[in-house]
Amino acid sequence: MAITVNTQSQAGGVVNFATGVLTNDAGGAVAVVLNVGFDPRTFRIMNVTDSISYEWNAGMTNPGATKQVLAGTRSLQTTEGPTMGTAALGTLGQISIPATIILASKTFVWEATT
Repeated sequence: MAITVNTQSQAGGVVNFATGVLTNDAGGAVAVVLNVGFDPRTFRIMNVTDSISYEWNAGMTNPGATKQVLAGTRSLQTTEGPTMGTAALGTLGQISIPATIILASKTFVWEATT
């Protein structure tokens, strides 16, 4: 078993704003696909266990993100990061998060907005 908690909601009934929590057990790193139902302009995910966050904004590479670690150091990730779905591929409204982000025995919070 890998993801033991996967909650998702549109906070306060606001359209085009989705949040969630992912908890991965010790089974190993896993890739996750979120179905937010809209085309986000911003996506953030934070590993709250280790205080590592990734942020993708419209116009960035796909996959890609800026990564910030606990010490505050930021780096541009051009191959490691979430992948936003596209209409051309029939995946619009989906966000794929690679196993390099969803590590074992960690808890994550995320949000997607337009």
